[in-house]
Amino acid sequence: MSTPEGQEPAFRCPRCGADLAPDQDWCLNCGTAARTTIAATPNWRLPLALIGVIAVLCGGALAWAFVELTNNDAAVKAATAKVTQTTTATTVAPPSTVAPTPAPGAATSGTPAPVVPPGG
Repeated sequence: MSTPEGQEPAFRCPRCGADLAPDQDWCLNCGTAARTTIAATPNWRLPLALIGVIAVLCGGALAWAFVELTNNDAAVKAATAKVTQTTTATTVAPPSTVAPTPAPGAATSGTPAPVVPPGG
């Protein structure tokens, strides 16, 4: 099949066979790329798997650090035992018979201060 002089050969859609214009990149009938090549999507499995592994390792390291930092049961028990021993060893002194020291500015004479009734 030969084409007449001055005319370009007709281009057909690779999917549906519809005729395409010479400057047409997409088929208007089915939407398939006629003259362009669509790039394949990048493979994201490996980068996502690496990110997942790193996240799991970081989470494990954080959990280990938290356990190590909060693992102070022996220190708490020793401190509690020390406080208990100290409180049981001390005895309460009997109340003293010494009169309390008056507050600064309080009357120190032997006469009591006059009492003023409320409102008066």
